[in-house]
Amino acid sequence: MPKTKLQKQEYINILKDKLSSSGFSAFLNFHGLSVAKAMELRRALRKANGDYMVSKKTLIARASKETGFDLDKKILEGEVGVAFAPKNEDNILAISKEVANFAKKNAGMLKILGGIWNGVWADIEQVKRLASIPPREILLTQLAFILSQPVAGLARVLNKLSETKGQ
Repeated sequence: MPKTKLQKQEYINILKDKLSSSGFSAFLNFHGLSVAKAMELRRALRKANGDYMVSKKTLIARASKETGFDLDKKILEGEVGVAFAPKNEDNILAISKEVANFAKKNAGMLKILGGIWNGVWADIEQVKRLASIPPREILLTQLAFILSQPVAGLARVLNKLSETKGQ
């Protein structure tokens, strides 16, 4: 049954709210994805504090235009779903990882078309690079390790010097 203009406008408003409140939105071609796999994707995204919606390309383009991002419908090929991540760095990384991992596991059924990150279009490669960034805790651990190495090296050298002078 076709949707009325009022129903479409309500759906556009929902999409607009989600696009404007999200820090990252991934556009996915889900052609061939079974209902069970789609539910698995939804669960994985919800677990990572994200959301997933399926919509017509025209409604997605109209909602993005109303949020200030002019999205070309030609970029969106096939049947399109959108994964949304809140404006939190950890959530953005988690959602991008979930999307990239799910797309890798279901290569024939799910394809990343791109995304909107910080109000800028991100192509497939940028989304994959975003997904490859480690979580904040790991980055801080790596930074602490890198910063401690010169001091540890100096301590080893001074220890060796004191051992050689003691003999």
